[in-house]
Amino acid sequence: MPQVTTPRGVIEYREDGDPNGVPVVLVHGFPDGPSTWDAVVAALPAGLRIVRPSLRGVGGSSVRPEERSGQVAALATDLLDLFDALDLHDALLVGHDWGSRTAHAVAAVAPERLRGLVTIATAYGPRTGLTVQESLDDAAVAWYRWWLCTDVGETAFRRSPDELLVWSWDHWSPPNTIPAEERATLLASFTSDEFVDTVVHYYRHGAGEAPGNPRYADLQTTLDAWPAIRVPTTFIVGDADGCETVAAARDARSSFDGDFRLVELAGVGHFVQREASAEVVAAITERL
Repeated sequence: MPQVTTPRGVIEYREDGDPNGVPVVLVHGFPDGPSTWDAVVAALPAGLRIVRPSLRGVGGSSVRPEERSGQVAALATDLLDLFDALDLHDALLVGHDWGSRTAHAVAAVAPERLRGLVTIATAYGPRTGLTVQESLDDAAVAWYRWWLCTDVGETAFRRSPDELLVWSWDHWSPPNTIPAEERATLLASFTSDEFVDTVVHYYRHGAGEAPGNPRYADLQTTLDAWPAIRVPTTFIVGDADGCETVAAARDARSSFDGDFRLVELAGVGHFVQREASAEVVAAITERL
């Protein structure tokens, strides 16, 4: 796959379609890769420039040691660096899970780069509008995030990361959503120490249990205030998601200032783009 060199490292990406077309940038989540969008890409209309980056630590994407971090500000910086390197403007940005958090961050701080936003599964906002029961439900499905904040959890994950990755595929969406042959390819892209470091830091920083990298301090301070997103947005969530809740998706509406559409899909799990690609294609086409 092609790569671009950025001020922080190297970003690997896939590109399809018309190099002069409207840019559509598809950002995967955890634990996944650019292939998660295959069915979506196959069904999108012609004339688009489709770019699918790998997040830092995945496949050939890597940053220098001093840049290592899993915080959202770091992921957003990588994406903005990719926009600069590929000269992407007026793009439709699509993200799932970590990619959703990254896309929301870019939309919050650089709305002029985007024409629209389609985000999936992982909601934006502080979730302060949840009831106590909804907050408990939200924490229950997110147990792995808190587990990685413990020494026991971190040690177990570092010793055998594949165990959690495979568990998530088996429990967050219906069985066989990710077929065996693709699982092997994905696991091979998660073998670096940088990947493990990034995962642990992403969840520890998100829970307030680890400091951020000072290189991203200014942007992180901005993002920590949850600035309102003004980019036209469609957010998609499945009501059978094994690690996110519909309540959090509904609560996110208050963090958007303008055109916001929530799509709730019955019987769909976490990997929406794999389970219900037609609905994702419809949302993208509408925002184009």
